[in-house]
Amino acid sequence: MKNDITLESRLERARQLRKEGHTCSQCVYMVFDDIHGLPAEKAASVSCGLGGGIGGQHNVCGTVSALSLVAGDLLYDNPKSKLAVYSLIKECSNKFAAENGSIVCGELLADTPRRKPCISYIEDSITILHNRLNED
Repeated sequence: MKNDITLESRLERARQLRKEGHTCSQCVYMVFDDIHGLPAEKAASVSCGLGGGIGGQHNVCGTVSALSLVAGDLLYDNPKSKLAVYSLIKECSNKFAAENGSIVCGELLADTPRRKPCISYIEDSITILHNRLNED
């Protein structure tokens, strides 16, 4: 899927959303509005609960969960298409884990030498998904 939206424009929007106080998941989901087509307020409400590893529980990183929502928005059209959705999610999740050591929020935020600020995980998820979508 090639479009005119640049990676840098997505990243800049995400940085601004983060400065405004949006969750990690919102920052990722909201910048793919060209795919989900939702107004900003609705996109924010749909993705809010995924932040902090699903409701702040430090489970799967909110950025990866939001990436998964976008994959569904992009590829799902009937029950048989779930395998394509799963495939894209696995591919992107594996790449995220390879770059960051995990997809689990609690592990990503642990006090280790690998730890990065959440904005970096936001940028990583956006970059992975944007680049993958532009390969097709």
